[in-house]
Amino acid sequence: MNALAPVYSVEAQCRDCYKCVRRCPVKAIRVENDHAVVIPEACIFCGTCVGTCPNHAKMVRDDLMAVRNLVGARKDVILSVAPSFASEFPGVDPARFSTAMKRLGFARMRETAVGANIVSRRVAELMAKSTGHRLQISSACPVVVELIQRYHPRFSAYLTPVDSPIIAHSKALRREFPDAPIVFVGPCVGKKHESDLQPDLLTAALTFEELRRWMLMAGVEDPNTCEPDPEYRLPGDGAYYPIEGGMLRSVERNFRALAPDDELQPMTLTGVNTLRTMLDTLDPKTLEQPVFIEALACPGGCVCGPKTRVKCAAGGMLDVLRHAKKTGPDDPEDKPDVGRHYRPQPAAAADFTEEQIQATLHTLGKYTPQDELNCAGCGYDSCRALACAILAGNAEPQMCVSRMRQIALKQSSAIDRALPYGLVVADKQLRVIECNERFAELLGDAVKLAYDAKPGLRDADLGRLIPQTQLFQKVLETGEEIIRRTVEIDGRLFSLTIFNVDVHEVIGALILDVTESEQNRRALIEKARTVVTNTAKTVQEIAFMLGRNAAESELILDSAVEMFAPIDSEDGP
Repeated sequence: MNALAPVYSVEAQCRDCYKCVRRCPVKAIRVENDHAVVIPEACIFCGTCVGTCPNHAKMVRDDLMAVRNLVGARKDVILSVAPSFASEFPGVDPARFSTAMKRLGFARMRETAVGANIVSRRVAELMAKSTGHRLQISSACPVVVELIQRYHPRFSAYLTPVDSPIIAHSKALRREFPDAPIVFVGPCVGKKHESDLQPDLLTAALTFEELRRWMLMAGVEDPNTCEPDPEYRLPGDGAYYPIEGGMLRSVERNFRALAPDDELQPMTLTGVNTLRTMLDTLDPKTLEQPVFIEALACPGGCVCGPKTRVKCAAGGMLDVLRHAKKTGPDDPEDKPDVGRHYRPQPAAAADFTEEQIQATLHTLGKYTPQDELNCAGCGYDSCRALACAILAGNAEPQMCVSRMRQIALKQSSAIDRALPYGLVVADKQLRVIECNERFAELLGDAVKLAYDAKPGLRDADLGRLIPQTQLFQKVLETGEEIIRRTVEIDGRLFSLTIFNVDVHEVIGALILDVTESEQNRRALIEKARTVVTNTAKTVQEIAFMLGRNAAESELILDSAVEMFAPIDSEDGP
């Protein structure tokens, strides 16, 4: 866990679902010891994994405590609010919202749309004067900038050499308030990365989620209960930026004012995957006229950012439009220098030989192209992509679902063959779910023939195979298992054990033919009984003989005593 990065993993909460790997547009996830962790140096901070993870194992860094401490220590902290606040807090009067922010401790609130106005003007100037590049891709979205610099570096030169709206706004605020800390709040995770890169301009960035928690703790969860802030002023048409085409509206207005006779070909693309497809197929050299692409990482625009409560993109757009329509063109004369050059920063990519890839595919059980199912169950689009990820140390072989299933089936088959028992699993209607071949063999030729025709005997009536249905019903009803009960089936004796697989729903049974051993056992018992009976008789006879001999011996001894006893004289000596 690296909680210092804008997006990080909580490994203890990861449940091996690979959902984040599947959804991450740049595969910035490493699976280690069956846990998926974010790779900070490969992440573009789109927040997709955060919204995707069902177990909340992917988290956004929480900067709320740091900002609260900052506001508590400083009385001049300025809050720059993303224009998408109109969709996050629908129906809230922005002047009252400004007062609510002051109650939290901020010195004043400004809308980031002011910086967007500056960016629009600068982009229009570049497009009007451009004699070189016919293509310009907006650099307003920090996630798009990261995507292009890292994964499509050849397009870095086509990014508009202009700061993002929040950095442009921070520069403008610095002119007015040179020493004041500046905090941004909005729906974007990428803004946290921007604040990490330029902390001298942007002190910290909060998400709307963090702000709502703060408002709840401070008791200002309903800004409309506050008085309007007399210092609040509406921004310009940069307020349209959070919706698809919003930036184009502002740029086109400025472009027409600067170059009324020129034609600008505008285009809006949203969603990282859509952008990647465009970048993979677009050749800027084929463009015959200036093309400006408004590129946004979030489908639907910033109103659908990863840390916003908006569930309906259309509803969020309408809320932004209602707020933006109150604004007008705003072209401040004293504009800061917002020029910036974006250089390629390609993510490290290892090249693997075909031999290495094939060797790894073989460990996954992929020996021919037909074996490569490309099912994407592992999270990668192809088996080759998984093999490369394994070689790069970002994936593990057990992520291949089909391979693990094959291994499980082979192990199960090996165990089934080695078992002396017949095994059967059935549902609560006593319909066979599966059984092994030994089970069919034990029950006779007819059942074996049925098994050969339909391996597993799925949906067969277990009661017709083993007539003792009352035993199975008892286990299903009571949940009490039966261990080694001897039953008779077609004149043969079987040891039957019935156990629970899913109590009251699914049961299993083990059977073993004990006819011969049972007959031997019974014969042994009978012989033992005969031996015991004969022994008792012998003991009785011996006792009788001993008793008769003892009586005869007593008589003989008595006679001998009488013979040798002295004869008493009547007269005496």
